[in-house]
Amino acid sequence: MEFTPDKLEITLIEPVTENGPVEGRKYTLTHSDETGMLFLDIGNVYNYSAIDQDLRDEVLGRWLLPDNAPPMLIFYAYVGCEDFESAAKRYKIFKSHMEMALAAIIYGDSVLFDNFPELVNAPIYVKFDSTVPNFNNYEYYGNVEYFIS
Repeated sequence: MEFTPDKLEITLIEPVTENGPVEGRKYTLTHSDETGMLFLDIGNVYNYSAIDQDLRDEVLGRWLLPDNAPPMLIFYAYVGCEDFESAAKRYKIFKSHMEMALAAIIYGDSVLFDNFPELVNAPIYVKFDSTVPNFNNYEYYGNVEYFIS
């Protein structure tokens, strides 16, 4: 599945602007199964009101700015605490859409990377969150530059 820019709606939540800040910046990506639209909220908090609590198919992300280390992007996908087969199915679905989701988020915040070009080298990790050990892990997805078209 490929990312289509005209299917992305971006909302900036004050005090965050397209120019910053990086510290505390958080991403909430949700979508509509009916229209195929993606909804990206960028703020200093996650937009929990946009999350469908029954589906839990959102992707959340945030910048980590550790002392004496380069910045990194961490994303979270809720695989869940279901039985093995259900968790395996959700994990597979997340995996099949993750690169498109990351491309949408990076595209949606492209002005930030224009203003902070050093961030394009930031590594991206996705934490798949599950009580089933096979699907509870961090995976490396390259760096931001990979997703800039």
